[in-house]
Amino acid sequence: MISVNFYKQNDKVVKIECYGHAEYDDYGKDIICSAVSALVINCANSIENFTDDLILSETHEDQTTEILIKSGCSHDTDLLVKSLELGLRGIVNTYGKKFLKISMKEV
Repeated sequence: MISVNFYKQNDKVVKIECYGHAEYDDYGKDIICSAVSALVINCANSIENFTDDLILSETHEDQTTEILIKSGCSHDTDLLVKSLELGLRGIVNTYGKKFLKISMKEV
């Protein structure tokens, strides 16, 4: 199962963490993993290219991807993060909670 955690502080996302494998299909053919990866990477790239917010985006050796919003979450970044959440919830609605878990955590 893929887990995507949104960490919020004062109702604004400060960190997004994505890890795991959907195991919907074989490695390289897993459309859920591909879709989640594309959405998360696109969100990070969009924040970097379309906002003035400072982020740190990394994928670790264990394949965990983290997006740290270091300069505060502006209106534009907030909208991009909400778009990511919408896309992820669409995957859950289509394929079920067996493959993808989304959580919101207050820090």
